[in-house]
Amino acid sequence: MLSQRLRIARKAKGLTQEELAEHVCTTKGTISNYENNHSTPPNDMLRQLADILEVTTDWLLGRTNDVTANTAASASLAKEQRSLDELLQEKIDDPDDYYFLDGYLDATEEEKKEIRRYWYDLKKQLKVRQVRETRPPSLFDITEELKKK
Repeated sequence: MLSQRLRIARKAKGLTQEELAEHVCTTKGTISNYENNHSTPPNDMLRQLADILEVTTDWLLGRTNDVTANTAASASLAKEQRSLDELLQEKIDDPDDYYFLDGYLDATEEEKKEIRRYWYDLKKQLKVRQVRETRPPSLFDITEELKKK
């Protein structure tokens, strides 16, 4: 619960893991570990994170669904917190993501491991080469543009 809500709140505030880490005087790796449920922040860090993200510690810990008294932050977080069904539908609606996801789900465990290994290696190479990630137009976007012409 903490890992998911920490990521939701960080993204709602428009912060990267690195930016959040700077605000609480820690490393990006530490924030990543919290968000991936590899470790749990100590109480003082939890309070700092809640303050920076303008949420309550109870909300971060999943003890309540009341994010904060700040309605602007609540609205932003509510928009970010979508159901799994909505997220899956979003992926299915994009044909490129749908075909990739469909292929991945049908893959064997060994093929899935290889796909993940390739993906992590690619992400690492992009970071090392300081390549900015850009999203190319999807096949759907390209065909829609062609239809307009």
